[in-house]
Formats: sequence, C-alpha cells, structure tokens
Amino acid sequence: MHPLKSIQIKKTNDPTYGVWSVSTEADSEGRTDCNLGLWEGHIDEIALHLANKAMYGLRFKHFEPVIEKPGDPTKANVHISIESKELLDIGVVSVMFSDRPVTVCSSCYYKSFEIIGDQENIKRKIALSKLTDEERKILGL
Repeated sequence: MHPLKSIQIKKTNDPTYGVWSVSTEADSEGRTDCNLGLWEGHIDEIALHLANKAMYGLRFKHFEPVIEKPGDPTKANVHISIESKELLDIGVVSVMFSDRPVTVCSSCYYKSFEIIGDQENIKRKIALSKLTDEERKILGL
C-alpha cells in the first residue's frame, strides 16, 4: 500500500485546519531550509508545538497529496536506496521484492540496491512506446 493512501484528510471549512508541510530556516542566514515534516491539524496548534524548532519562524505550505501511478518502464534497471529505521541488507531487500517480477542486486552506490526488470518485456515496451498511432494500427496493436 502506498503510504499516502493511508492518509485520511478531514474535510472542513476552517482554513486553518489541514495537512501542512512545515519548515524553518536551517541556519542563521536563512540560506537553507529544515523540513519539519507533514502535520495535520490547526496551524496555531502545530506552530506552538514546533515553536522550539523554529530558527526565526515557521513556514506552512498546504499539502494536497497527489498520488501517481507508475506507467511502463523507461529503463531496464535503476539504483535505489530505501529509507528505513531497520538495517536493510541485500538479503532483506531480496525478500521484500521476492513476489515482484524483478531481480535485486547489490549496488556500487552507498546504501543502495539495483533493481533489474524483465529485460525482454522492458525492451518490448520501450520499443512500442516509440511507435506512432499509424504504426500501431498497421501492426494491429
């Protein structure tokens, strides 16, 4: 399940209530930001709770989750890292993906893994995505 699908945003006419992405300055010059996370509630309650984390002030940005669905593969392999509280080694990650049509390998990048898709199927989908509508019609696709 996608983590954002579990978010149930309470609908209200109160403009101070919602899901907010909150940040503050990370240094005294204000050149960098410090993300304080996503918070649900009234702005004033969140602000007062996070007051001790503010460098100068807090910035609130209304958060509207947009959930994207993956389309066809664009490459046959990719290096990924997974943020997790548990230590993830190649054995754990291989088990996580055991029911998926991919192979998971160690990566040359720090704390990363390589996901390799079904090579023939991916090559076919990439080639088909380059066809025009007329070419698809001629081929009966």
